[in-house]
Amino acid sequence: MSSIGAVPGQGPTPPSARDRLQQQAQALESVFYAQLFQAMRQTVPSEGGLLEQSTGEQMFTGMLDEQVARFAAERSDSGLAAAMTKQLGRNLPPEDAAVTAAPAAGSGNVRRG
Repeated sequence: MSSIGAVPGQGPTPPSARDRLQQQAQALESVFYAQLFQAMRQTVPSEGGLLEQSTGEQMFTGMLDEQVARFAAERSDSGLAAAMTKQLGRNLPPEDAAVTAAPAAGSGNVRRG
């Protein structure tokens, strides 16, 4: 039913450059948090506890940290991704530029002899 009214040959609208930049900034913020969590875990002594951590438990803890980092980046108020998007977004053309940059019909380069 979703294809009713759809133009044949057109897929979903691709995300704009600004949307892709925001997604990548959020992904980078997630990596930052994951590295932060990993560094914090390394400061906690693993020896001297009741039980030693197995390889599987270490792997699980690493994957848990990655998921928590991804969740934190999505709902973060730190502004890291927003600051990166704002700074790097200055290099992007305005959203309207794609529409106004297209030449009008019949106004192409015409040789005059």
